[in-house]
Amino acid sequence: MRNAKLLPIALVSFSFGCSGADTPEEYPDSVAADPDHYSVDFENDAVRLVRITYGPGEQSVMHQHPAACAVALSDATWQMTDGEGTVTDDSGSLGDVDCLEAGVHLPENTGSEASELVLIEFKEGATAGSASAEYPDAVTADPDHYSVEFENDFARLVRIRYGAGETSVMHHHPAHCAIFLINQPGTFELPNGDVEEIPMPAAGEVQCFDAQVHLPTNNGEDASELVALELKGLEALQN
Repeated sequence: MRNAKLLPIALVSFSFGCSGADTPEEYPDSVAADPDHYSVDFENDAVRLVRITYGPGEQSVMHQHPAACAVALSDATWQMTDGEGTVTDDSGSLGDVDCLEAGVHLPENTGSEASELVLIEFKEGATAGSASAEYPDAVTADPDHYSVEFENDFARLVRIRYGAGETSVMHHHPAHCAIFLINQPGTFELPNGDVEEIPMPAAGEVQCFDAQVHLPTNNGEDASELVALELKGLEALQN
């Protein structure tokens, strides 16, 4: 566990230093240009999840990103150079979410510690749709534990937070990828009455799931938190 504190909901607090004034197509893709710092965790016809890791003092090369949301998995300070040569200082905290337009940049980690993010890149042409209405949507059914931080035609980014011992109501999620921040033991009650243990991945891990219906309970002694990227129109994940 990286940091057992209740993380703030922070949108556009971490600007990620991309310049929308540049033409992204003129620059290489981040993963192709710099595989030492950028790697693909998951990809389908709607989104690509890119893992970003920098050691202290490390920098990249100029590259482009499509429209995307960045989820910070550590505290970090950055120096960003855009395609026009403008240099800006930036910073972010564990759990921050920032959504931005397509752009280009050259990042440098100016901090004394390693930094890590997951970048959710949105693809053009993905078809939006609706999930099953047999059970209520998580945000509608349980706004105390589920809140929307970003939404477009392809996906919805949902912040999920449970205090110790807290439980939900039965609800559904479309196919989604979960970015785990603070993990606690818990259970899922299923519509047929079965009870399953909630997975306990390491903080910062990403796991992707088909559409599902459940009632979660946090059985731990501390708060739990994650961010879920729900994929619209995809009842099952398509690799």
